[in-house]
Amino acid sequence: MNYTDAEQSQGLCPPGWHVPSEADWNILFANWTNNAFAGEPLKYTGYSGFDAFLNGPDFFNRGWYFNDFATFFWSSTAHGAEKAWAHGMNEENYSVSFYPAFRGNAFSVRCLKDQ
Repeated sequence: MNYTDAEQSQGLCPPGWHVPSEADWNILFANWTNNAFAGEPLKYTGYSGFDAFLNGPDFFNRGWYFNDFATFFWSSTAHGAEKAWAHGMNEENYSVSFYPAFRGNAFSVRCLKDQ
């Protein structure tokens, strides 16, 4: 693997794949109108095939939270020197949230096949 934090680069993904950017995530969300409705189909119990497990994140210096309730995925799009955009979904809401998060958080990564 070829680690780099450049947007849409291979990053920690295998060759031929990359960490999705905000543009990539928005293309996915557009399949369900936008991120306000994308959470339900993207969860493991949903119907999209994305199958996001709600396994909880490990927040920077705090430990595991929201186990069996929520999950967070990284985007390769930076938000300043110490943060990048992340997307979260949980058991209660139909939406997918997005916000800048510290890069030290242990969030999931979903690799996207290069075109």
